[in-house]
Amino acid sequence: RLGGVARAATTPTVWSELSPPSRRRSRAGYRPVAADAASSPPRDASKGMALLPHLACVAAASGALAAYRFLLIWMGSISEYTDYTAAQLGVAVAYGLAIAAWFGVEVGVFLSPRLGYGGVPSSEDAGLKGIKVASESGGEDASVLTTENESSRDSISPPEPVIFGIRSSGLAALRAAAEFSAIMGYVYLCDRTTLFAKGPKTVSPTMFWGLCAAVLTVGLCTLRLAGKKGEVVTAPLQRDQTEEWKGWMQLQFIFYHYFAEGEIYNAIRLYIAAYVWMTGFGNFSYYYIRKDFTLPRFMQMMWRLNFFVAFVCVTMNNEYMLYYIAAMHTFFTWGVFFTCWIGHQYNDNNAVCLLKIAAATGVTVLLYDVPGVFHAVFKPTAGLLGFHDPLHPELTGARRPGAASEPALPLPRRHPEFTDSLHEWFFRSGLDHFVWIFGMLCAYSFPWYDRQLQAIEDMPSGKRALAKAAVIGSALAVGGWYVHTYFLRPKREYNKVHPYTSWIPIAVFLVLRNATAGLRARYMHLFTWCGKVTLETYILQFHIWMKSTGINGSPKFLMVWLPSFWLNMAVVSAVYFVLSYRVFKITVVLRDVAVPKDNRGIFVNSVIMAVATAAFYAVGVALKG
Repeated sequence: RLGGVARAATTPTVWSELSPPSRRRSRAGYRPVAADAASSPPRDASKGMALLPHLACVAAASGALAAYRFLLIWMGSISEYTDYTAAQLGVAVAYGLAIAAWFGVEVGVFLSPRLGYGGVPSSEDAGLKGIKVASESGGEDASVLTTENESSRDSISPPEPVIFGIRSSGLAALRAAAEFSAIMGYVYLCDRTTLFAKGPKTVSPTMFWGLCAAVLTVGLCTLRLAGKKGEVVTAPLQRDQTEEWKGWMQLQFIFYHYFAEGEIYNAIRLYIAAYVWMTGFGNFSYYYIRKDFTLPRFMQMMWRLNFFVAFVCVTMNNEYMLYYIAAMHTFFTWGVFFTCWIGHQYNDNNAVCLLKIAAATGVTVLLYDVPGVFHAVFKPTAGLLGFHDPLHPELTGARRPGAASEPALPLPRRHPEFTDSLHEWFFRSGLDHFVWIFGMLCAYSFPWYDRQLQAIEDMPSGKRALAKAAVIGSALAVGGWYVHTYFLRPKREYNKVHPYTSWIPIAVFLVLRNATAGLRARYMHLFTWCGKVTLETYILQFHIWMKSTGINGSPKFLMVWLPSFWLNMAVVSAVYFVLSYRVFKITVVLRDVAVPKDNRGIFVNSVIMAVATAAFYAVGVALKG
């Protein structure tokens, strides 16, 4: 029974990875073996070895802070603004500490094994999971040695260097935080300094549509089958298809801004409505199927929607409503959550589910279509959702950029667009205040829709062709009627009917995109990839792809690196898309650290983040004073 232990005792085995002095297996358990003492460094030497990487960490972090300070001085010398807010100063300190902490720990971890410091076991069990060690006074019956596998000694993970309590395996979060800090510095450098030139936009429908056609051609070259290898997925609205949808709309959306192609304004409004539709469709589908109303899942969604935009707002001294897409998705996500959560134990009851969707529609009508209700509800949130137009300070009471010490100008009674700080929020969210409900209704009806498509596929070939022709013909007829009746209206007239009609072209697109099994089974990977980073590309277009007019300003200028228009666009776009993707990945890494999957962990981390936010703001106040 103890043959394995006896064999282990005949061959000296060094366990310095676990804890010095080294240990060897014996019939009485694991006991210190003096014979191996020579293979382990003396205790004082081990302390010295452990100290050296920590000293290197402190030195590296100090050097990084010094370099960061000189970088800030240089950026300040070329900045277009010199009157920084306390929040900007505080977050600048936070960025510097994140970079210094990462660099210091990175150096310490790198030098640890090279300086002879082996670190600590990679986990508390360190390969001893499942092992019960004999007591010191026991005999053969006093201990039972059990392991998950006979080669547990061979599967012990290498020791991890630990620098000031941070394991090498925990470096991913520090690396992400440091990279994020560097990206935010680059964002400020592009749009708030004179380092990069800005130029006027080139208004050219030919160039705009030519670029769209070229991108579509490339997208067609990336056509792929949905599903895993060897598996053909013909279900409608599978994930790759919806990401593709988001992707090509987003590309046209940012090209619309880049070329100032105002003629397609109505189409852009439909694209934004489609994004909001997906908020209703995707979230309702998740809650309806998974029945997961836990705090971790909801907080992770809020993190995904608001982490990046929050730091951009603070860093650039912009208001939240400048990036209204994030605010809209957040608000309508709350709407879907409460619709599904209230009485969620009855969600499987069709009547109750439809009643809740109807109730959500009623609340929406009350909020947006009954005068005075919207402002009464959102007035307490004006500090967050209010927007002040920097181009019309004489009308909004906004201060001139960089003139925070000046008194606010009076508010004359003029158009609400300039006198009401909540007008932007009311206008933007009001344009799509019904389409998220249509998204929920589509998600609820999805099983029926899927069955109808499958029924058509099961028909005989002749009848199937006629059925598909009828569906496609009907959809095209409805789409043509919509275009003629509503879509071709002038901008302001179209805005009046958009909230109540945007669901029509969305429904037409859904029918046409999923009309055949071949269409459902394929997607364009280029657009699917772009669809994963729509939030990041939306926000970063303001600052590193184009240049804004300043604080709270829209991107009215182009970022100019090179004299050639197309070459400049290609280079700037490459950086823009790479950084958008990196911010997306960083957001996910930091989300997993900041928003754990248990309520207690979320509470603890929330307190820590609140205290840290207050501390850095206090530092900013002190620096500003």
